[in-house]
Amino acid sequence: MSKQRLYLLDGNSLVYRAFYALPDTLTTSDGTVTNAVFGFTKMLLSLIDNQAPDLIGIAFDAQGATFRHEEYEEYKANRKETPDKLKHQFDLVKEVVDALEIPRFEVESLEADDLIGTLAIEAEKEDYKVTIVTGDRDALQLISDNIEIMYTKRGISNIIRYDVDKFREDYELDPEQLVDKKALMGDKSDNIPGVDGIGDKTSTKLLKEFGGLEEVLDNIDQVGGKKRKQMLREQGARAKLSKRLATIKVDCPLEINFDKLVLADLEDIDQAYDLFNRLEFTSLISYLGGHKGLEKVDYQEVNELEELQSLKLPSTIAIKLNLNGPRLKQTLEGIIIATLEQVYYINLAEKELITYLEDTLVDKKLLMYQAKGQLRYLLQQGIEEFNLSFDPLLAAYLLQPSEDAIDLAGIIEKYLQQAEPEVTGIKLLAVRTNILFKLQIKLEEELKENDLLELFQDMELPLVRILAQLELNGIKVSQEQLENLFTELSTKISKLKKEICNLAGEEFNINSPQQLGTILFDKLDLPVIKKTSTGNYSTSAKVLEKLEGNHEIIPLISEYRSLTKLKSTYVDPLESYINEKTGRIHTNFKQQVTATGRLSSREPNLQNIPIRTEEGRKIRQVFVAQEGYKLVAADYSQVELRVLAHISQDERLKKAYQQGLDIHTQTAKELFGISTKQTRRKAKAVNFGIAYGISDWGLADRLKINKREAKEYIDLYFSRYPKVKEYIDDKIRQAKKQGYVTTIFDRKRYLPEINSRNYHKRQFAERTAINTPIQGSAADIMKLAMLDVAKALEKEELASDILLQVHDELVLEVPKDEVKKVAKLVKKRMEDTVNLDVPLEVDVKVGDNWNEMEEY
Repeated sequence: MSKQRLYLLDGNSLVYRAFYALPDTLTTSDGTVTNAVFGFTKMLLSLIDNQAPDLIGIAFDAQGATFRHEEYEEYKANRKETPDKLKHQFDLVKEVVDALEIPRFEVESLEADDLIGTLAIEAEKEDYKVTIVTGDRDALQLISDNIEIMYTKRGISNIIRYDVDKFREDYELDPEQLVDKKALMGDKSDNIPGVDGIGDKTSTKLLKEFGGLEEVLDNIDQVGGKKRKQMLREQGARAKLSKRLATIKVDCPLEINFDKLVLADLEDIDQAYDLFNRLEFTSLISYLGGHKGLEKVDYQEVNELEELQSLKLPSTIAIKLNLNGPRLKQTLEGIIIATLEQVYYINLAEKELITYLEDTLVDKKLLMYQAKGQLRYLLQQGIEEFNLSFDPLLAAYLLQPSEDAIDLAGIIEKYLQQAEPEVTGIKLLAVRTNILFKLQIKLEEELKENDLLELFQDMELPLVRILAQLELNGIKVSQEQLENLFTELSTKISKLKKEICNLAGEEFNINSPQQLGTILFDKLDLPVIKKTSTGNYSTSAKVLEKLEGNHEIIPLISEYRSLTKLKSTYVDPLESYINEKTGRIHTNFKQQVTATGRLSSREPNLQNIPIRTEEGRKIRQVFVAQEGYKLVAADYSQVELRVLAHISQDERLKKAYQQGLDIHTQTAKELFGISTKQTRRKAKAVNFGIAYGISDWGLADRLKINKREAKEYIDLYFSRYPKVKEYIDDKIRQAKKQGYVTTIFDRKRYLPEINSRNYHKRQFAERTAINTPIQGSAADIMKLAMLDVAKALEKEELASDILLQVHDELVLEVPKDEVKKVAKLVKKRMEDTVNLDVPLEVDVKVGDNWNEMEEY
């Protein structure tokens, strides 16, 4: 019968290893740093999974001084203080160990090594095979025929196994000689002094010759080297002290019952499961057998109209429309409705289902997931009376805005600690619809605790309907204009290609960085600015920028790249998005993507259409009003800078806006004493750069000036707008302290990397801390404006529709006879959406297409 295997872990050593192996940006939702806890726990569970120990125990250093400090006050005096981000994690680690029902050893004035040594020697006597897991080489002295060491060399996964043979191979000594070696050479990590002048090689040589420290000291006359002999004579007592300090105590006062060290069945430990969920160790749940499964749902299928009409539903229901097909062409194949008592699957013809929904939804509060697509279908069918009161995807987004998109299964696991059963089709829809009641209770509780419930109920939920309507509305595209633009760009690109090749003196692939590099730097002999990691010439935009003026080919290449990107990214794909039936593009608005709260759009992305170049603006020209209508565009003027003035409370900045001054002109005067076209351009870059947390290097790059000059601009700006500097410092301080920043409307953005040891990650987090309250508040203002404008259009019974929301701009399609009224209404509503300490200003333009518009 093989010996039972006991694994003993050095808790302190492994926790330190984990802390330095993993980034300190690993945090829980509330910002608690858990990198060491997570790393330790993962290593522990992986060890149990791979090594399958019969028994296990974990030892920790006692807090405070040890018996070694009593003998030598300087013991470990050179150790740095435990990092603040690690201190609190020791208690969490011990909580994990206890939750896993693994015995934990900690005795006053003793170190983990001593406890492990005592346990290991006793276990060896009891005929156990012992493995010690540690990152401390001191434990190597315990190696014997029945005791081995798993040494974590680096991080938590690079492990070396030491048995007697491996130790002899690496050290050329026996394990018990390790303490003699440390006695002679000392140990810097523990501040053990040793003997001056004796290092690694000499100590090994002496021990191989004489055996142990005592034998070395007894035979000093035979030791080579006059200085070495002198040191051994003078520091013999210090060497003996060093040996005592290095020797692991193996007779600690421990009550040892090996039966209590038997490994528990991890899949039966509920407290570990609950703790892992609290610590958000989702990826480690599988070691505990995975999430507890949701029960399958028995649903009642309704196939008859009479049966459907007899259903008595409460005022709040969970509902899922079983839609099939592409957007705007979907068919309704059935409806799942859940109440607290029952789940129904209504399986009737689409026409009957639509009639039922029209009659039923009027007075119901609806719990839905992925609500936007379903609301869009309802609106498409002319059903406008409904009240969405919950969508878990939106709630989860507000709670964790920086996380990757999380699906319903992930939300159920994260917030209910349960897993969906392995079912598909209607059975899965029934489970998901039924669980919405529990999710509502849990998520609204979380939202309330985080001061996000009002934002959820008053802004995000009502906005779902607006976005569904915008998608349904779409925007008309002039195919003639699109074809003309395609032809124009193709002609320009072809002409540029010919000119570039003529200047190069040969035909080549301009799109190939390698071929372009050969032409520029080998054939044309232009100065090499930079090379790539593979050794090729860099031909990046920044490189071309620095080469301007060196050759007439450079601006042509830059223009060629700009136009080809414009054509391939925007013009070429647009036609495929035009709906054949409506002749319009119906973009897909995403409400749960950006961490700041801004909306984004896909299929196609209308947010990123460039407007700084003439060709970019021409793309907007293909978006037109239908016959008898005009496009009305209402754009917030400098909304982010106005938000900055409000939240910073800088008097000079506020006064400029309150007096209706041009802020860039004003800043130019403040910085340069005069406003010219050039100084205003610089002032504009400074104004917006400051709002985005720009560095002196970033501003220098933007204005093409040196770093010193850029720093002078920034310092001068802060001297003129001191409250802005206070705001910036305050936001960074706030983020470092609580792990997040908020917008005016309490939207949160968590910044786990704000205290990162990595400079670049920390700098990015600091810039984000500065900008998020500004950009996020501006995004929230726009969302409220959309709600206000939509409500006003409905109240006035106008035929105008909102078509797009792009950054700070709303685009509407307005009957010609409503233009005057709508332009005035939209401007008023948007400017009055929220009361800031500075006025909001909206510029309204009207035109037949999105590009050619006139101030109204």
